Amino acid sequence: MARGSADNKKEELVAVAIDKDKGSHYALKWTIDHLLTRGQVLTLIHVNQRPSSLPTQIGNHEVSEEVVRAYKEQLENQAKELFLPYRCFCTRKDIKCNEVILEDLDITKALIDYVSANSVEILVLGAASRGGLVRRFKTTDIPSSVSKVAPDFCTVYVIAKGKISHVRAATGQPPPKIPPLNPMQHQASNISDSGGANFTRNQQSRGLLL
Repeated sequence: MARGSADNKKEELVAVAIDKDKGSHYALKWTIDHLLTRGQVLTLIHVNQRPSSLPTQIGNHEVSEEVVRAYKEQLENQAKELFLPYRCFCTRKDIKCNEVILEDLDITKALIDYVSANSVEILVLGAASRGGLVRRFKTTDIPSSVSKVAPDFCTVYVIAKGKISHVRAATGQPPPKIPPLNPMQHQASNISDSGGANFTRNQQSRGLLL
């Protein structure tokens, strides 16, 4: 979606996956320049990769729960600090941003699960480089993996040095969003079906919304 056509169609849910590498900065700048308009909301997603095993032992001595808790808090605080330059950039560009921290062993799975659960229509990632994701996660190319398994309603852009390196266009429509009942409708429903169970629809996301 080009900036110039933003007013001609509904506002799409756009997200950028971020990390410490420069590729994420390129991805954010490209997204704001080409996909968003002033005042639009952008979701910033960071996956805090959970280690396969927490440090629960030192030699033959078990580590206390307090140490494990402090370890997790340290990872979370580091992730929060990572958002600061991205948040400042969005503020300068008059873009509202939601910050989401996901935690998972599998970064690709975490991103895909979030996209699926929240009907993200556009996901932008910085291209992997030796100094970024590839070096950090050995041979794993997160952008390529995400492009291959993203839901059909989500367009995936991979940005390298400010230009589109790869795009996987959406071929389907996002799931319809069921509008919440207003109080009068909800009350009428309870009266007409007093014997039925009441359900509250809560949006589920696999991340921490800051």
